[in-house]
Parts: sequence; C-alpha cells; structure tokens
Amino acid sequence: MFRIKRRDFCRHIILGSALFAGSIVTNSTFAIDSNYSQNKSRYKWVVLYWMPYDNDLVRFGEPIVEMLTQGTQNSENLVVVQSDYWDDSKMRRRLLSNGTVNEIDIAGEDSSDVSAFRSYLNWANKTFEAQHWAVIIVGHGGKINEVSHEDHKVIGKKRTWMGVEQFADAVSSFNRATKVGVELLFFQNCNKATLEVLYEVRNCARYTLASQLALGAPNYYYKGFLNRLKDSSVKGREAAIAIMDSERIDMYHTLTLVDNQTVKLIPEKLSQLLKRIINKGLPTIKQSELSTYHYSGEQHCDALLLLGYLSRTNNQVQNELSDFSKFLLSSVILYFKTGGELYGNFDKNTSLEKLCGLSLYFPENKQQIYRYSSLDLYQEVGLIDLYKKIFSV
Repeated sequence: MFRIKRRDFCRHIILGSALFAGSIVTNSTFAIDSNYSQNKSRYKWVVLYWMPYDNDLVRFGEPIVEMLTQGTQNSENLVVVQSDYWDDSKMRRRLLSNGTVNEIDIAGEDSSDVSAFRSYLNWANKTFEAQHWAVIIVGHGGKINEVSHEDHKVIGKKRTWMGVEQFADAVSSFNRATKVGVELLFFQNCNKATLEVLYEVRNCARYTLASQLALGAPNYYYKGFLNRLKDSSVKGREAAIAIMDSERIDMYHTLTLVDNQTVKLIPEKLSQLLKRIINKGLPTIKQSELSTYHYSGEQHCDALLLLGYLSRTNNQVQNELSDFSKFLLSSVILYFKTGGELYGNFDKNTSLEKLCGLSLYFPENKQQIYRYSSLDLYQEVGLIDLYKKIFSV
C-alpha cells in the first residue's frame, strides 16, 4: 500500500520544480500567498478535486488519495486534492504528480464556505497553466441546491452547505480568469443529474458528468481515468467517458454526461412543452401513480417520465413531448452509462430501469412549490406555474 512519509518541504523551492521523482512531502511550512508571483507550472491536464469529507465519508479520503497518486505515475498531468476531514483543525491541499505527494499548508477549515473554494480556484489559476482543467466535487449530494457540506464536529455547530448558485458563480469566475475554462465538471455526488442543477452550472464547464441516483464510495475509476488522460488527444468528453467506463459496476446505477452548449437551450425547449401541457389541461394526477424517488428528504421524478405522465391524455402534447425527448436524449445527453449494480437486481421493479438520466424536483405539497424559485431554471421556465396548476394554487 502507498504510504506517505513525513518530511519538511523546503520553503524556497519553486512549486513546479518541487514535484521531483521520489519525493513525498507532508506538513509543509511552505504557503502560497494569494499575490505570490512566479512562472506558472504548465500541464496538459490539471485535475482539481474538492473533498468535503468532514463527515461519515472520512474513512474513504485516504484510499482515494492513494488511488489518485498511483494513477499519476508516469504521467505529465497534475492532480490536486483539497480535503477536509473530521477532527482536522484545517483543510489539506496536496499535489499529486508522477506518483509523488507534496503538501502545502493552507488556512481555512470550512469546506461549505464558498470563499474557501474560491481561494482554492484562485490559487490554482495563479500557480498553474493547463491546456485542460477538470473540477471534481466529491462528497454527499444534499438537496437540489446544496453541494459540499461541513459538519462542524469540532465546534458543535449545525451542518452547513455551499449553495449550488455560489458554487456555479465561483467556477464561472475561474473560467473567466483562466480564459481556457474548465473542460469537465464531475459531481461525484448523489442525485445531482437534475435539470435544475445542470442548468445552474451550465457556464462552469464544457461538459458536466453527474449521477441521477446515489453513488457508492470510494469509487474506483481513478487509475483508468488518469491513464486515459495521458493520451494527448483526450479532451473533456473522452475524459468523462473514461471515468464512466473505468468505474466499478457496484459504485453506480447510471451516469449521465451532458453537453453544456445544448443544456443552455433547455429553457426554450421545455417552456414550449410546459405551455402546451398547462394550456391543454392537466389530467387527473395521483401522486401514487407517479414514479418518484427520494433523496435528502426531497422528492425527485425522472424528467421524461414526469412529462410523459402529464401529457398522457393529449395527443398534440405528446407530439411536443416527442420533440423534447429527442432533444434531451440526442443533443443534451452525450453519453448515458447504464448497467450499474449499486441497487442490485431490478427484475421485479423496472421503474428505475426506465430512467432517462435526468431528473426534476417534484414538490409533495403546495408549500414546497416555491422552494427553488431562485434557481435559474425556475426563473426562465414555467415550472412553478405547472406546480401551481397541479396543486390548484
């Protein structure tokens, strides 16, 4: 098993030359100031992991770092992991390159604080130059608008979350600063392949990879993914498919890769369909007939199963639905990985086998209708009007 030795890191070594073969450095006293000026180290790929494991996932943190480190052997690419573990007084930032680990001292202990995440991205932009960037968020999924939480175990505070809107703004700012932009964003979280989330982060990356349902842990795609990045022809789409094809089948149910250029067109396409559904009159709706599933105390529906249920009594609306389905399945979704066995055998329950790869939040009562009215999709699409009609508000 890969082990990390403790050794002081020379304060005066430039970061790029510090990643020498055979060196493994932790507990460094070397800190990068936000205004620190140096020649940037250049890489084809820089993969930035954000690991909010200040929770019950903490036991998976070091095995993941070990797998990532092994995956960087004989590679000219760089992986950076900023992690937050239970009982640690502050976060850790480690650089993984060619099988070595170098740690940099940093301030901050709250992985739900978007300013800490911004600082991480700003540091990466000031320190490295990359042809391709990837941002990978691991940890629990939370509610629709939540990502990256902090349990505050040490100080006994209530759990806090970074908002998806805050996250999207931070990554979008990073894209403007780098001018290259993030090639691949991967939500290595449960239940983030929703229309609401993917539309909110549409400007964060060229491609976004996410799971419609729960993911396992610690996941095992790391070596296959990083080995694929050694190929000079690989870009974001191929990198995402490498993650999907390298994952162990007991770690997922399905995985969905979307093209953010077409995600931007969702409001235009979905609005037309919703207007038809509302104007033509809704069928009698029974919640018991809806194919729903719950995560983090919220009810989700597969987007196409829900729209199909609402359109089932009107042939004209079904034609509109057919057009929207074709758009979603052939233009928005670039790759849909099925065959995962996280949930076991579904021979007796085929409802989850009918999932298209993208979900929608579905309120369980009229009090929940406006819960996500601040999200961009709700601002641009008449989902609230639809829910008001359903609950006769």
